[in-house]
Amino acid sequence: MELYLVRHGETLWNRERKYYGHSDIGLTQDGIAQAQEIGRFTQKTVFDKVIVSPLLRAKETAKELTNQDYITDERLMEQNFGLFEGHTYEELKKEYPKELDDWNSNFTNYCIPEGESFSMVRERADSFLEDLKKESGKILLVAHKGTFGHILASLLHLPVEGYWHFVFEQGTCSRIDWEDGYAILRYLNASPDTIMLR
Repeated sequence: MELYLVRHGETLWNRERKYYGHSDIGLTQDGIAQAQEIGRFTQKTVFDKVIVSPLLRAKETAKELTNQDYITDERLMEQNFGLFEGHTYEELKKEYPKELDDWNSNFTNYCIPEGESFSMVRERADSFLEDLKKESGKILLVAHKGTFGHILASLLHLPVEGYWHFVFEQGTCSRIDWEDGYAILRYLNASPDTIMLR
């Protein structure tokens, strides 16, 4: 199986450096342009399946990436940051200092009030991968930085903390092949031109 991962394009809250996961924010014009840029590669590719986070920013990105039909899967949604949604780090230090301290001291297991912990997102990612590994062919996933970090860490048999080793950039495509029970990282954050030269 060839697995192609594309993070959604920029949103206003990305630009403002706010925490957000389940808040349903659309793309900026720059975000649309980022999706169109990577679409120069994906539009030329026929995928056997396209799976997209149900959040607006992912669906708007998918629209620019392919004309194929897609399905949505809630397990691909970004981490729910609960009380932290829509706030910058500086705002959190003022408004929720105890919760922020608790999160920083145990980010793996601390469940943000009204939200999720890292471990809960990893469990979602693991569940999704159990089903995905039954597929074959070329699969396009359109989702989020956090979800993809957990997916890649899981595929590489890393603990939850392995999430921190990977950053998925906007306007790029990453590819992981699943062969005989092994994940092979072909490329991470590749530009359309780089992909097409391979």
